[in-house]
Amino acid sequence: MHRPDTDNRPGSTNELSHFQNEFLSGVSHQLRTPINAILGVTHLALAHADSEQQRQYLISIQATSRQLMHSINNLLDLSRLEQGTLVLAQSNFQLQSLLDDLTREVNSRLVKRPVVFKLTADERLPDTLNGDASRLKQLISCFIDNAVKFTQQGEIHLQVRLAARNRKSVRLHFTIEDTGSGLPPGLGMALFRSSEKLFDSGSSENRHRGIGLRIARLLAQLMNGDAGMITPHPPGAAFWFTVQLRPAQGAIQEESAPAVVEDDLSAADPERMPPIAEILPPARRALPGMEISTEQLLAELKQRLLLEDFSSLELARRHAAALESSLGVDAIRLHSALHDFDFTRARAILGDSREG
Repeated sequence: MHRPDTDNRPGSTNELSHFQNEFLSGVSHQLRTPINAILGVTHLALAHADSEQQRQYLISIQATSRQLMHSINNLLDLSRLEQGTLVLAQSNFQLQSLLDDLTREVNSRLVKRPVVFKLTADERLPDTLNGDASRLKQLISCFIDNAVKFTQQGEIHLQVRLAARNRKSVRLHFTIEDTGSGLPPGLGMALFRSSEKLFDSGSSENRHRGIGLRIARLLAQLMNGDAGMITPHPPGAAFWFTVQLRPAQGAIQEESAPAVVEDDLSAADPERMPPIAEILPPARRALPGMEISTEQLLAELKQRLLLEDFSSLELARRHAAALESSLGVDAIRLHSALHDFDFTRARAILGDSREG
């Protein structure tokens, strides 16, 4: 997918692009720590807000911070994808469970909007597949986020069908249609090209579409697929993408390749951010019934993650030994995601571990 650099002369376009990507990656990492602190302290302040007006101010800060974190994560992913340094994890996961989680999340975003989210899934789809569930969900979400952003009324329709299947691979075909504002004529595949070309292609609205779609296509290509748009499609817009996964593995195997590149939070300076126990209000620290089974613990943690409840961090800390006993090495990845306030990645890790 990624062509090797053929021009390594000082000052060449390839060398400049490499330095730009490294700079972007470094800046993104540096920005995440203060934003995490803002999110944590805002959560604490919300628990002690004296008036509804204060709550609304804090909720606005929280929403904006999360949006900023989402944009930074997108830029970091784009940098990794364009450099070819993002590596996919491989584990068993339930496709229907992933689609159900996605449906709940989309419906929660559309609750105050006259837009219906519809999911149509091929009956022939395998129950369990092997691949990177977190990145697959991110890929689908790139298109769904685009549709939600530009659809004020009507319908968003996600279709998933089985395109091909053999003993070694499963190819899936996704279509996302919406009744939104549509696309200007002639823009076409420019939405999937590099951000530099996209900035010359039209309005800021199109640029906002393009960053997520650029990431989506690179992710699809990383999964041995591709992405594109369906034209013409008035009203609204329609996109498609394909991915190639593997049939579920019958036995748990050791990973020979590294998992998805993640931040090394264990090496972070602990003075950069206050301990999570100081951020969370005391009333949210206790877990009802300290004697709890592993199954109850995982169910409670999953529910709090679905609600993006910050108390899930303290819950995981209190029961670290039980989580390590149940999840093994995935408990380390889970704690890393939680301390990064990355609830989406934490849900994916917990889902993969339970499936495995």
